[in-house]
Amino acid sequence: MPTDLSRAHIKRMDGRKLRCQIGQHVIITDRKTADGGTDAGCTSGELLLVAAGSCAAGSSRRCLQERGLPFDDLVVEVGLKPAASASSRDVIVIEVFVSADIPKHDMALIEDAALSGGVVSRLALGSEIEVLVHRTDAGSEKKDDKDA
Repeated sequence: MPTDLSRAHIKRMDGRKLRCQIGQHVIITDRKTADGGTDAGCTSGELLLVAAGSCAAGSSRRCLQERGLPFDDLVVEVGLKPAASASSRDVIVIEVFVSADIPKHDMALIEDAALSGGVVSRLALGSEIEVLVHRTDAGSEKKDDKDA
């Protein structure tokens, strides 16, 4: 498996737990006990919120820093707001908290920055998803022997 951060390797452990590796980092995901898991790690939905929040925080920090504004107190919270109708998805809500010293006229710039990062902008636009299915039979180039 390549070690760049653009490729993740996910393998089932036991029960509903998954071992997820990206680069040198390993994350264990699981389901809540009510969903048949053991709650030994974040759910994939929770990781999505973390990814969006981390992206928004980094973009907001850069915006503040480039303008010479304080960013040490920057906090981002991400949650889900229930959908307006049963046929639509929940709304991802990103809240950016900045210092009271930030001028009001810069708030729209910070909002734009929070939406500009790679993860958040992909979510906002709706990324294309391509699914490729590979066999791991003997002799296949794609073997599942990378459990490092």
